[in-house]
Amino acid sequence: WVAGGARAPGLRAVLPTAPSMQQPWGDVGPSWYGYLAPNRNDVGDAAALISTRRRLAQLVRDEVRRLGGAAHRVFLGGASQGCTVALDTYLREASRLGLGGFVGSIGFVPSDSKGFAGATGALERLIANKTQAKRPVWMQCATDDRRDVPWQCVVRPSLRRVAGRLPGLLIREVSGRGHGIEDWEGHIVNDFVRQYAADAYK
Repeated sequence: WVAGGARAPGLRAVLPTAPSMQQPWGDVGPSWYGYLAPNRNDVGDAAALISTRRRLAQLVRDEVRRLGGAAHRVFLGGASQGCTVALDTYLREASRLGLGGFVGSIGFVPSDSKGFAGATGALERLIANKTQAKRPVWMQCATDDRRDVPWQCVVRPSLRRVAGRLPGLLIREVSGRGHGIEDWEGHIVNDFVRQYAADAYK
């Protein structure tokens, strides 16, 4: 979606980078929040998540202003941890602003039980907003991911909370590469943009 025959010249892509932080077990690297433990996707650092939420919410509002208030032309997305925090932002901001939709890969639906305080209520408000609930929420899930964002114990249970309740939800299941889906992420982004922002390719 950024190069070659699939290039979308009319698409503005804003790609924020997570800050570097140290995880509880010593690893240092870009992360949107600190994990609870090495084998858990739960939030372990509430302050870092609060900072991330503020930063991403401001970024989204800036893009809406850039478009003169045309929030329906602003779409959110991400991959892995970035997918989950982008979806968290979407749940919290979509109904208030009227955002266009979401497309993400290898993440899960955030909830209070995973440390995303307020996410469960935000999801319920989104579902209750009949107009916003019909807007696309596409997720690509690696069903053979058993380590990083495990399908069976993390992703699949999170999807049960929205199954049949969010008309715009589309789940694309993939298998064969585990968590490292590589160019498959670009495939779903292209499909999404072609369907909901086709003029970006003109």
